[in-house]
Amino acid sequence: MKIAVPVEGENLKIVKRTGQAPFFALFDDTEFDRIVEAPSGHGHDEHDEHHEHHHGEDEEHVEGHGKSLVNLSGVDLMLVRMIGPHMKEAVGRAGIDVKKIREKHGDLADEAVKNFFEGENT
Repeated sequence: MKIAVPVEGENLKIVKRTGQAPFFALFDDTEFDRIVEAPSGHGHDEHDEHHEHHHGEDEEHVEGHGKSLVNLSGVDLMLVRMIGPHMKEAVGRAGIDVKKIREKHGDLADEAVKNFFEGENT
């Protein structure tokens, strides 16, 4: 199973707001594979600036988030702390299941994936 976790970067620190993640950590089952960029994803400043303007269509916002998923081909599952409705829809359209993880699973992607799959996914 291929898993993605939104992270800050090579430090593997989990980003709380999935739609603002600059990178995703990819795992094959519980084994770390690599970091991929979330191109065209909403960075924090860009996201705030973007929201100063009224969205004409929710569809446009969903498609914008979808662009940040282009490097996630083959991913089956995304583990997230928080995910907004537009990002959740974009992830669903990409055929990726979403599961929420808690802080008790860890602050770093590798420990969170391991703890999630060792039966602490409650």
